[in-house]
Amino acid sequence: MTRQQHLAFCKICTHRKNDFERGILCGITNELANFENECSSFEKDGNLSPRSFGSMYSDEVHLPTASAGKRFINYLIDYLFIVGLGALVGGAIGLVLSYVAPDKLYLLEQDNMLVDYALGAVLLLVYYTFFEGFTGRSIRKFFTKTKVVLENGEKPTFNDILVRSLCRIIPFEAFSFLGKDAIGWHDTISKTRVVEMQD
Repeated sequence: MTRQQHLAFCKICTHRKNDFERGILCGITNELANFENECSSFEKDGNLSPRSFGSMYSDEVHLPTASAGKRFINYLIDYLFIVGLGALVGGAIGLVLSYVAPDKLYLLEQDNMLVDYALGAVLLLVYYTFFEGFTGRSIRKFFTKTKVVLENGEKPTFNDILVRSLCRIIPFEAFSFLGKDAIGWHDTISKTRVVEMQD
């Protein structure tokens, strides 16, 4: 049987497993299908939603995950944008206070790590949820030609992106993707991956 004939079964089987480099694999053998005529392990997935079911019949796409190097560049670019956004928000708050309550301007000069962390977390949450929620890509992913997808290759929902963004607030989470697979906690918890864009 050809690969396309195998995929007619594999795409709707409960044992399917998506590999971004090799495509759909058998979750039992962790290999590409190699059966003749019919698969003895085939079990049709009755829980496929209409959205998922339709995508299972689309052409198979191999989506290589972004390298650790690219993800580190992504992090640095996003960090600079978030710092810039923080400066703009701080400046706007200072401008408003100078007109509304000038006697409260001293609040902006106080060092409070807890307040700084909370404001930083809010900015981070808004930044990633807005850009990845509406485009699947934060600003830095436009430069590195990467995007966020679900583990099965589909486009994530807004809720998927919100979970992904919330996970970024976990302390030291930024370092979790520096392993050999370049997959961080915000990827695994939200069941998403950062993949290379196809030209």
